[in-house]
Amino acid sequence: MKKNKKRLSIIALIIVLLLIAIGVANNKNIGVETEGQTWTGKKNTQVKKESESIAIPGFESMTFIKKEKKQAVNLYNPEINTCYFKLSIILPNGEKIWESKLIEPGKGIYDIELTKEITEGQYENTILKYECFSMNKEQTQLNGSEVKFVLKVI
Repeated sequence: MKKNKKRLSIIALIIVLLLIAIGVANNKNIGVETEGQTWTGKKNTQVKKESESIAIPGFESMTFIKKEKKQAVNLYNPEINTCYFKLSIILPNGEKIWESKLIEPGKGIYDIELTKEITEGQYENTILKYECFSMNKEQTQLNGSEVKFVLKVI
């Protein structure tokens, strides 16, 4: 029941983001600092794929290596989206340990550098924060989402 409630919340958020995105013109990238490379990894099956919505990937867990700032990830902005993503990883205590630049649709990030080394353990309710921005010159901030996951540091 809790999983269905979470799913319904994500679907409602996607619909709201879609309505906002529809009203925003899609201009070319002029002077926008973005990052990411063409995403070639296996797409997450939890992504709601509809051409009329903003797809927000969900993750059950991520695994990091203890006492290392550089970590391997598989984070992306699905190619069906019409907005930039800015992603952040926030520990359960509220501390932000990583933040991306803007990520274009169809681009992914495979390597990140954390702001600090993380000690071994399991961090329940870590947040992957999605901030969405229009793809025009103004880069208007749209609604976002926060997806909770388990961060496993081994």
